[in-house]
Amino acid sequence: MSMGRWVEGHPNALTVTVGPKAGADIKGKDNVALQAAVDYIAGVGGGTVRVQAGKYTMHDSLHLRSRVSIVGSGEDTVLLKPPSVQSALSNDIAFGHSDVSLAEPDKFRPGMGVYVYDDASGGFIRTVATLLYRDGDRFGITKPLMYDYGRSRNAVVVSVYPIISGYDVEEASVASLRLEGNSAKNAAIDGCRGGAIFVLGCKNLSFSDLVINDYNGDGVSWQQNYDLLFQRITVTGCRCGLHPGSGSTRWLVKDCRSENNSNEGLFYCVRTTEGIVEDSEFVGNAGNGLNCGNRDTDHLIRRCHIHGNGGAGIIFRELDVAAAGHRVQVRDNVIEDNCRTQGVAEVDLAAELEGIVIEGNTIRPTKGKAGIRIAAGVRSVEVGKNKILGGKKLAVVDERG
Repeated sequence: MSMGRWVEGHPNALTVTVGPKAGADIKGKDNVALQAAVDYIAGVGGGTVRVQAGKYTMHDSLHLRSRVSIVGSGEDTVLLKPPSVQSALSNDIAFGHSDVSLAEPDKFRPGMGVYVYDDASGGFIRTVATLLYRDGDRFGITKPLMYDYGRSRNAVVVSVYPIISGYDVEEASVASLRLEGNSAKNAAIDGCRGGAIFVLGCKNLSFSDLVINDYNGDGVSWQQNYDLLFQRITVTGCRCGLHPGSGSTRWLVKDCRSENNSNEGLFYCVRTTEGIVEDSEFVGNAGNGLNCGNRDTDHLIRRCHIHGNGGAGIIFRELDVAAAGHRVQVRDNVIEDNCRTQGVAEVDLAAELEGIVIEGNTIRPTKGKAGIRIAAGVRSVEVGKNKILGGKKLAVVDERG
């Protein structure tokens, strides 16, 4: 090979170095150089991309590929989101089309990532893609549009996107990087289509030793995935810190920290199952520490420190028995001093829940708030061996009579 280094005896043994310094196999300091290294390794069957220390300007996502490991040099390897630009449409665009027409095309160039939406669209019917070519005011895009976006509904194209993204990727990993979102100079992106890290339809991915800061969207959002690991990740100054959702199952959040985000520390979205959150910290978030709800079932939360959040430490949002988050175990956590600005209890069982276990926790309620609140509609819950400090009257408030 003329580039990289083979290691004998390993099925995915090629290593390529990328960065601005001497010795890099691929030289550069933007997403183009990083993507070239990742795509090269993917093209030979897999291996490792080692990213030198430096600041890399991300004009589009770093797109993950199957069987490629990306390893940075710790917090000295920074992936930076540049300021976003925005344009209205010059013509209406429709579902399934692979181009967009822009009123201000000179703000954009091929290779940029974009986010397309209007007032009537939301969630998964917004579009994230990359601009391919320019023909006058028209740009080709890498993915068909998810909706009919209209000028009468204030449709826009904005250069916001995940800093790292993966679609239908298997057996890949990312480690030892810092992601800077530059939120003051970037428009917001919805967690169903974006996050500083966003993965959809993936299997067996690992993310470790990452710092995610100041992104105008969720820190990490994973949708419709299987068997994901998030370990030693710190998310600060984003909107929602961690966002498991939309059918994701068998995932592990371990030794992570979600701090000072403007919404929830961790938000279980829709029908995510069999997740484990352990040995992690949720502190100072404006919303709840952890928020579990719509058919989010069969989870375990253990040995976490959940404190100083604006809302409840853990809340099971108010839903009927068909939609509630059943069979969740909350074990051996320290939950204290939450409900700073909203909420009624450190642990709030507000839904028509079944099979909830709250055991072995140390709970220190904020003055005037309950330790555990059990709403009238709760079907079955086991509460035992918890140490709840403060007045006995508010230790466990059981509204079932």
